Amino acid sequence: MATGWLRGVVKEVVSGDTLVIAGTTKGPGPAPEKRITLASLIAPKLGKRDGSSKDEPFAWDSREFLRKKCIGQPCVFRVDYVVEAIGNREFGSVFLNQQDNVAIAVVANGWAKIRVGKEQSPYLEELTRAQEAAQSAGLGLWSKDPQRTARAVRETVGQEDDAANALLSRVGKGGMVDAVVEAVLGGSSMRITLLPTGSVSLVVNLAGVQCPSMGRKAVAEAAPASEDAGAVVPAPAVVAAPTAASIAASSAAEPFAREAKAFTEARVLNRDVKLVLEGVDKYGNLFGTVLFKAPAVLPGGAAPAAPAPEEQEHLAEQLLKQGLAKCVEWSLGLMASSVALRLRDVEKAAKAERKAIWTNYVPAPTNQTKLSDNFTGKVIEVVSGDCLVIKDAANGAERRVNLSSIRAPRPPARDRPAEAWASEAKEFLRKSIIGRSVEVKMEYNRKVLTPEMMLAGDGERTMAFGNVELVPEKGEEKQNVSEKVVARGFATVIKHRTDEERSCVYERLMACEELAKSSKRGVHSAKEPPANRVNDVSTPGSAAKAKQYLPFFQRAGKMTGVVEYVLGGHRLRVHIPKEGVTIVFAPSGIKTPSRPQPAANGKPAVQGEPFAEEAFAFTREVMMQRDVELTVDTMDRGGTFLGTVVLVPQQQQQGGGAASRLFNLALALLGKGLARLQPNVDPSRLPDGSEMVRLQQAAKEQRLKIWESWTPEMDRDEGSGDEGDDSRPSTASAAGASNGHTAAAASSAAAGSFAAAASAAGSSAASTSAASGPRPAGGRSQEVLTVTVTDVADANEFFVQAVGEPRVAWLAEQLSAVSLAEKPPIPPELKTGELCLAQFSLDQCWYRAYVERVNRSEPMYDMYFIDYGNRERVASNKVRTIDAALSAVPPQAIPCALAHIKVPEAGSDWSADARAYLATLLDGGKPFLAHVVSRDRADPKAKHPKQRNGKVTAVVVEPETKTNIAVEMLLAGMARLPKLRKVKDPAAREAIQAMQEYEDEARKNHRGMFMYGDPGDSDDEEQAAGGGRFGGAPRGGRR
Repeated sequence: MATGWLRGVVKEVVSGDTLVIAGTTKGPGPAPEKRITLASLIAPKLGKRDGSSKDEPFAWDSREFLRKKCIGQPCVFRVDYVVEAIGNREFGSVFLNQQDNVAIAVVANGWAKIRVGKEQSPYLEELTRAQEAAQSAGLGLWSKDPQRTARAVRETVGQEDDAANALLSRVGKGGMVDAVVEAVLGGSSMRITLLPTGSVSLVVNLAGVQCPSMGRKAVAEAAPASEDAGAVVPAPAVVAAPTAASIAASSAAEPFAREAKAFTEARVLNRDVKLVLEGVDKYGNLFGTVLFKAPAVLPGGAAPAAPAPEEQEHLAEQLLKQGLAKCVEWSLGLMASSVALRLRDVEKAAKAERKAIWTNYVPAPTNQTKLSDNFTGKVIEVVSGDCLVIKDAANGAERRVNLSSIRAPRPPARDRPAEAWASEAKEFLRKSIIGRSVEVKMEYNRKVLTPEMMLAGDGERTMAFGNVELVPEKGEEKQNVSEKVVARGFATVIKHRTDEERSCVYERLMACEELAKSSKRGVHSAKEPPANRVNDVSTPGSAAKAKQYLPFFQRAGKMTGVVEYVLGGHRLRVHIPKEGVTIVFAPSGIKTPSRPQPAANGKPAVQGEPFAEEAFAFTREVMMQRDVELTVDTMDRGGTFLGTVVLVPQQQQQGGGAASRLFNLALALLGKGLARLQPNVDPSRLPDGSEMVRLQQAAKEQRLKIWESWTPEMDRDEGSGDEGDDSRPSTASAAGASNGHTAAAASSAAAGSFAAAASAAGSSAASTSAASGPRPAGGRSQEVLTVTVTDVADANEFFVQAVGEPRVAWLAEQLSAVSLAEKPPIPPELKTGELCLAQFSLDQCWYRAYVERVNRSEPMYDMYFIDYGNRERVASNKVRTIDAALSAVPPQAIPCALAHIKVPEAGSDWSADARAYLATLLDGGKPFLAHVVSRDRADPKAKHPKQRNGKVTAVVVEPETKTNIAVEMLLAGMARLPKLRKVKDPAAREAIQAMQEYEDEARKNHRGMFMYGDPGDSDDEEQAAGGGRFGGAPRGGRR
């Protein structure tokens, strides 16, 4: 090339004939620039952004052609002449790849015309030939189609106040649009034009980050040319770029503001980008994520960059990586949690490397300390939904571990009640991990001083946080405890500051929280948590109240409970969920060494006996918060219930017992030498008395623990003691008020009726309401039940269960806990009329059943499932005998019929169709409202369980759609109304008259039984069931 030629990269295309070319620089500041108008050319002018002037025809197409051809491309250029009359504008020639003349390419495609003047391009002849060819071909500006010329005028839209909101509402949050960056206002702010029309122009701010400000009055001075080291022939192009310090001193720009702007310009200015819409603030400012393809050559770079990857790069992330931006918490909230977390991590790395704006960064003081301690252990206690006590397998020490980066509802403490969902969160975690082996990765410590601690005079406390994962058992996958709690909605993820330590699975926790929010689980639910009513008789001075439960517990046999706390080596505080009561329990016939007692209430301190702490630690490890089975025999003077306690079968291995025998606490303590038999108790009267004597003797002979100094001569010198020896009050704190249901049950049990007690325990669970429901004539209150339908026997009879009935849940829990998988050696021989357990064929689960008929030849049993109302023939190997506690609960299936209508009789033409349609209406397990019209008298002594609950005749309504099931039957022609002359009750007559139009509609349209006309009348029709009036029944859900 000739002398005066310079090298550069096309940074910006202003119009169809003007470019901005950036030179190269080795300094820290922006690269020098030249604005070059192609010599001897004139292209159509673009309109103004505010819409005051329109584009000339083909102006947008001309600019787009030149932009797509040149932007980001390396070039050589030369200034051919300068016109002083128009502000010393420089006109020149630009070549791509040293051979492709840009001006000729523009003219040849018809996007510019030759300008005639005093100064001309040295390539005028080539330009003239190119223009003649384009003109003859009708290209671009030379088009002879007036319609195309009219369409070539772009309809521009100015920056409207609501343009951002309009775009967001049209595309949606997270939506992606194509755009071109017209101007870079700052490192994190730019003006874009939407493609392909180019009619909408908006200012976009990068979401999640903020660059140093350019200042309101920042002066962007054009730098004169300096000698370019990469020029073909050395010649002055632009002067050296100013330093960051000089820029900050001479303008209002913050330090590194120019560098951030130049960084953004070099990558996205005049380039096609993908804009992801994140949100709009209250001032109408649009925030989004800009994705771009890395340029092959960067303006101002000394050498070409590596080839651009196919994937899009994140502009905000690249700014953070170079230390030219910082995270902004409020706009990070607009982005997806995973993206926000990645941006925080990139900023943290830039801070550590002291890049750009972080050159003088000093970390803020924090109350956190990073940990790197890993250990394996066993979960001993669940303190709350986010706090565990874990026994270290290496040294046996118990360590309190808080789950990193999550917060569960707080349990009650001192003068503060429990937060909503606190008990549910703790119970969920207890059932999931108590007694399980876990791997713990400690992550950070945090010093805490709460207002409650300050009021109590406590000092600062250090809390240890870690990540806990369950050690997978056979057939399991590794599970993260924090993720389980958050996904179930029992904890929220803590929003950490940028410089705070956090969980190593923080991103997964955020995803679990989003899942819980979308599913409206737990704390994210709009529903109130279930009431947690507990009658606590474990507190000091509650012996009289506890004694009321003794007769009921003795008759109940085995009861399921949860060990809430271990008070001593052999004393437990146990909660019995079925009864809603908490008691103090101890195994009969044994005593462990007494623990030390501090001085209190004027009494001196009591020194602990040897091995008391070992016994306490053993019991705590195997029994704390475990599900247990209790059998109560008696009660001591202090209110402690005495009997037998074993772990439930599911926790056999966790409790340390053999797989072939239930883990019995008394036997385990005696076998390890941590307890002794009470001298005044006859072992022969205890259920495992002979085994207890054998284990104690074996422990003595092995000199275990308390027997380490034992000799045979010492047996005759042992003193006598009271059996319980636990008359002193329990140290457990008060936990709640009495439960009316439990008290009623206890009173009934004291009278000698287990069935009456069980009935009283759940008598108020049915959703009855006289005030909220409609009232029948005569001022009688009407009972309204919330029920689910369990079986449809025929069109005139179906079975329901009351929603929220605690006995239903208790039965399900009991049946799931009973081990029924192994077949008995000899199947039980049942007789007609016996209660048993039978396996239902569809789900292979066990339910309570009544033997209606014995088929000796097959052998098979005809069973009636007393809690659901359905019937099935069951093989003899699919039945088991039933426990007395299970058989004492009344049947839960309530027979029911629709009021005010007459359905086809069983065996008639339309009976099967009517039953099938009724089953369709009542299917799905959803709740219904049953407005009771009449109820048959219940007979608790009836032989068949079906007759023990009186049949209910009711108006059944689907609560969400207000659909009256009887009306639906009438509309389908599957039922008809009784004759009014047979109905004497005025309320029933009024209800029948209100539904007459639905029967008429079915008859008119020949539906169901009216397909061939009216099926006829009968003078012997039965009177419509019930006389109550359903005043609020809607008319036809489908009308």
